[in-house]
Amino acid sequence: YPEVDNTIKIGVMNPITGPLEPDAYGFWWGADQAISDLNDMYPDLDFELIEVDSGCDGNMASSAAYDLVEEGVVAVVGAACSGASMGANAVLSAYGIPMISYASTNPGLSDDEDYPLFYRVVPSDAIQGPAGADMIAYDVMMNDSLAILHMDNSYGTGLADSVKEAWEEVGYGFCGAGMQSYAEDTTDFSWLVDPIVADDTCEAVYLASYVTDAAGIIEELHDQGYTGEIYAGDGAAGIDLYNYMTDNSLLEGVTVTAPRAGFSYGDFEERYDANADD
Repeated sequence: YPEVDNTIKIGVMNPITGPLEPDAYGFWWGADQAISDLNDMYPDLDFELIEVDSGCDGNMASSAAYDLVEEGVVAVVGAACSGASMGANAVLSAYGIPMISYASTNPGLSDDEDYPLFYRVVPSDAIQGPAGADMIAYDVMMNDSLAILHMDNSYGTGLADSVKEAWEEVGYGFCGAGMQSYAEDTTDFSWLVDPIVADDTCEAVYLASYVTDAAGIIEELHDQGYTGEIYAGDGAAGIDLYNYMTDNSLLEGVTVTAPRAGFSYGDFEERYDANADD
């Protein structure tokens, strides 16, 4: 009988470099655990994980997707950043390779015609936007008092637009600072905060950010004497935000939205907790 190759290669697109680099090891660890589970479930098969660096960037992810095609993967886990998923999908879908993202939330990715064979296990920001707008409206007394600061990548723009649409849908408006974008590698946020502090009507600021830039913006707001409310989406939510703050007390009163935690396979949660220090 001819020898049968029972190896099944699954790709994982991981932001080993770029703004989500701090999360990369955890993403890889989860994918590696999944491969171990599959091998336990199907002992006659050999599941193999092929990791590539998405860089949290569309162009880099597109190039990495070609590498996965050459490796012979049958499916891809990822990417994390929405822009990376968009770039990779153009390549992978052309080869009939499905991808399932664990973190990409841009609403546009729900379009099956634009992004065929793309799936995700996290909700679209079209859901989180109205929740964010409702959160702000609950606290803020002046309806035309919101400023939105967002990264100019697919995640930041998609979430900010979703919040803006929901905020305007109920008849609310913005303070003079309005809606401002910034590059995801920005480190000096003074120019973003200046118009907010200068405008007495800016009672609330919403951040469509990751943890590193959110920490920088929050610190700059406090340094300039801002006394209004600060809100953010899930990109800045979680304990990692504290790791990037020079003074954790500045996070008192910062309010965030995040999707409800999902369910994981088997005893994965217990395994993750047991290895949390890593």
